[in-house]
Amino acid sequence: MSPHPEDKPVERRPFVKMQLWLLFRAMARFETTMFLRTRYSQPKMVAIGVVGSFCLAVYYPVWAYLFPQPYENLPMRLICSATFIPLALLPWWPRRLRTHLPTYWYFAMTVAMPFFVGYMTLRNATPAWLMTHMACVMLLMMLFDIASFLLVFTLGSLMAALVFALSPEAHLHTRTMLEYVPLLLFAMVGGATCTVSSNVADQSRIDALTAASNNIAHELRTPLGSLRIAARAVARFMPDLLRSHRLAESEGLPVPEIREQNLHALERSIGVMEREVTYANTIIDMLLLSARPIGEVPLVPLTARECVEQALRRFPYGSRAERERITLAPGGDFALVGEETLVVHILFNLLRNALFHTDRAGKGEIRVYIEPDDDGNRIRVHDTGPGIPPDVLPRIFNRFYSYASHSAGTGTVTGLGIGLAFCRAAMEHMGGSIVCRTNLGEFTEFTLTFPHPHSGDRQ
Repeated sequence: MSPHPEDKPVERRPFVKMQLWLLFRAMARFETTMFLRTRYSQPKMVAIGVVGSFCLAVYYPVWAYLFPQPYENLPMRLICSATFIPLALLPWWPRRLRTHLPTYWYFAMTVAMPFFVGYMTLRNATPAWLMTHMACVMLLMMLFDIASFLLVFTLGSLMAALVFALSPEAHLHTRTMLEYVPLLLFAMVGGATCTVSSNVADQSRIDALTAASNNIAHELRTPLGSLRIAARAVARFMPDLLRSHRLAESEGLPVPEIREQNLHALERSIGVMEREVTYANTIIDMLLLSARPIGEVPLVPLTARECVEQALRRFPYGSRAERERITLAPGGDFALVGEETLVVHILFNLLRNALFHTDRAGKGEIRVYIEPDDDGNRIRVHDTGPGIPPDVLPRIFNRFYSYASHSAGTGTVTGLGIGLAFCRAAMEHMGGSIVCRTNLGEFTEFTLTFPHPHSGDRQ
């Protein structure tokens, strides 16, 4: 029996949903790549903006009068020159506009280099313009990764070819351009090879840093373990020593006086040693776990409240005030399929960030909510701290991205940029997601969403 016609759209929904998800993931990854390349180029943007806007305007009299070329176009030059001006003024951009900096950077470089220079090269085909085009290609390859270069160069060149084809009295210098193409291809292949070599070198450095961090962590654990044993030994034998001292005093033996406040200070010192060792070991665990790939960590049935309570119990608070600043909303629990260490360390990262930023702001409380729901079970970590700037928010889950306090991109860096990236990777491994919403100066809230254990909704 053939299926009813109305059943066919239902059958296609999972396929369409998967295709849309894959498209979204591809766009998100490309957008992340855009941001990373823009971030690496950001220290040079002001200089590029000043030089680009100046040179595009100043070279008009050079090519029009001093060394006349077959074709010049002053309005097009001025428009392309104007695209560089916002880059020259980058330190004065408001924070809300900085969110769009990667898009504008790609737009400006596409218009000013492969489009304008490509169009003028097609119109003139003189040695001066051929060399200018080659220089622009090499500059683009230095500023972008291979995929981004191919996108910018291809899009700009197609725009230049289209405008050239629609231009009146445009004449293609066929022989000159055919001779130029092999040189251009050689330069692009050579530049791509150097870029790949640079990426390999960068990865080697990352691997070396990871190995070094592992060795440092191993070396630190030994003295930390010794310090913990010593603290526990002192805590164990301290009561006996105090009883012996009091007994000697009662017998009139010549023993030094120990004041009550000194005893309290000694007891507090033992607690401080234990707490600092626990804190150091926890930070080492978090750094090592965040720096390594999640891999195929086995998942088991868990309960959300047990994981949250364990995280709140084990977190290495710096003081009693920090512990009192965090509260767990009453009620609410749900089952999840995950890995206890991953969930606890995700919460550790969120609590540590919330405590750090509320400490810096001098205000803010932290509240954890456990919310079972038909659409997806959630754990929310909400703080009434300083919030996250809008230009920083889209990037907080990027690996090795850390927020600098000054808008120009320099200042005190708040972390290594691996904690929230680890949280996202761990949540995706467990089939869930993590999102952040914030309002600058008011609050920040991270939401961990877990699929229902019986839904099988794992990507």
